[in-house]
Amino acid sequence: MNCSDQCQVHPDLEFYPPKTWGLEFHFGSYKKLYIADIVEMKPYPHFTVDDGTGVILCCTWKDSYNKTNTPINKTSLPDCLREKLISLETQTSLQEQGYQLGDLVHIKGKLKIFREKMEVVATYHVKVEDPNIQLFRMNELPRIYQQCYNRPFQLPLKVQQALSRGSTRNDGKPEQTLTAELKTILHQAVCNTDQVLMTVDDFQKYDRVKEFLSAHCEKSADPLHSRQVMVANALSLMEDEGHVVRRSDQRNLYELLYWKSKLEDAIRKVLVTECAKPKYAEKGCHYLHILTELQNTLAYSKLKKVALVFCLDKLESQSDVIRTTQAHYMLL
Repeated sequence: MNCSDQCQVHPDLEFYPPKTWGLEFHFGSYKKLYIADIVEMKPYPHFTVDDGTGVILCCTWKDSYNKTNTPINKTSLPDCLREKLISLETQTSLQEQGYQLGDLVHIKGKLKIFREKMEVVATYHVKVEDPNIQLFRMNELPRIYQQCYNRPFQLPLKVQQALSRGSTRNDGKPEQTLTAELKTILHQAVCNTDQVLMTVDDFQKYDRVKEFLSAHCEKSADPLHSRQVMVANALSLMEDEGHVVRRSDQRNLYELLYWKSKLEDAIRKVLVTECAKPKYAEKGCHYLHILTELQNTLAYSKLKKVALVFCLDKLESQSDVIRTTQAHYMLL
């Protein structure tokens, strides 16, 4: 990618190939110049990469000239390591020789602004012999842009909840206070229901919840989104108390644990399977092992320990399971 053997002619300057620089009498010696002349100097064309959409400057640091390499006895190496070493030595030799204009190279590095210009500090560079790699890249990049880069970024729900909890709404109440109030209202609304699975929209159908959300979300720029975030924040607090589980098999689906729940059936199935093994037959399963087994399922991959303990205590009070130690359980 450096200057070719023929000199490059610019509108006001003429550049010669690097192999001819030593012919100049003053080459390699210190120069005493006026600052005005230094400022007006034109840089020599550097190692640049062009992919058809633009050109960017690339730079790399060479090893010290005083560096001495200890020769390796290749005959004592296995065939696979010997071939790998020869390949690495060949690649290093090609990198030290540099590149010619028109070479196809693979560059990896970090972006850096140097002298008000963007450049790539190359940590890896190698000449590519297969021209099909360029065609593959031309077909791959549009797909990556469509699937990733061109999509608008959205904060994860947990981050949105954390940011909203620390904010203050138009009515002057901190978001954290409003979330706690809504959690209490939700708890009172659903603690006596026989419905087990509910979505975020289902929680908003209760009259007291509607009144609360209308009073505190209508003045926001996006009332619908504000309602959903506030309900999700309140449900997150209920998750921390172990009364609700956020299911992973459907978006915005929550399971209530107040009465008989599907999680209890899942715990029984785990105990039946695991306690049949000799390892757990005598003492039962540790609750953390039960938690791991449930988290390996699709529905309960986000199950929290507090929710599991809540259900185990309820099953124990119903005489469905027995606690053999402080942390081990088995079916009766």
